Amino acid sequence: MTHVEFPVLLLGAGGFLGQHVAAALRASGRPVRGVRGVDLAALDAAGWDALLAGTGGVVNAAGRTAGPLDALVRANVQLLAGALDACTRAGVPLVQFASAAEYGRTSTGHAAHETDPAAPLSAYGASKLAGTVLLQEAVRSGRVRACALRLTNPLGHGISAGTLPGRAAQQLREAAQSGVTDLRFGPLGAERDFVDARDAARAALHLLDRLSDRAADVPDIINVGSGEARPVRDLVRGLADLSGYRGSLHEDAPGSPRSGDVPYQRADLARLHATGFRAQHSFTASLGTLLGAVPV
Repeated sequence: MTHVEFPVLLLGAGGFLGQHVAAALRASGRPVRGVRGVDLAALDAAGWDALLAGTGGVVNAAGRTAGPLDALVRANVQLLAGALDACTRAGVPLVQFASAAEYGRTSTGHAAHETDPAAPLSAYGASKLAGTVLLQEAVRSGRVRACALRLTNPLGHGISAGTLPGRAAQQLREAAQSGVTDLRFGPLGAERDFVDARDAARAALHLLDRLSDRAADVPDIINVGSGEARPVRDLVRGLADLSGYRGSLHEDAPGSPRSGDVPYQRADLARLHATGFRAQHSFTASLGTLLGAVPV
């Protein structure tokens, strides 16, 4: 398959996922065009057209995971709407990082499929779903070739310390160095589908290439994950082993309401695998990058 020959416009290049997409683009020898100092949600048509001029496709890794509802709508809906309209005018494809939070609660043991009803349980999930619905409408109308990647829990270098994986990695690394022998977390029994951020980035570029091939049939929504559910406890204990922490791990701190709302998460990857994509990085390798033990 011919790769996108023109620069790829990467929205959110400075964020956690964006940095991994940028690294994947550089590794493949493809030019990347980032955007800095621009309020993309407020950009008019002329501004968008200037950004897309001479590009061969767009990857949207921009957005917000928290904040007031108006800020979530601006970042996760309005920004995407502007990008979709601009891609329609430019005739270039778009890959959007959507979220498995759009599914909401699923039954234990059930792998969420792209055709399952979406019933998000948070303002974040609702805003991401609104963006996905906009993208579906644009694809159905034939205005643009685009795909929303419903991403599970990405892991990797550069993840925010505001997330449980980022916070756990920081605490365990510091505890191992300082000799602390007791660490407390909330309940860690919720099961999650963890995926390496490098594989998420590779999937985005793989699907951008597929969308660039007009003969290729690409679904408008594709799950991206590992296809496995594992307790969050596995993540914390795995980080403890890799960091050299030998103290006790307790689960008696206040827990996150989100874990209780969604106790189980696993993605059905049939659509992703049908495109020819396979993940390359193991769960242990992902934990290593969290601790900085494995280079990105």
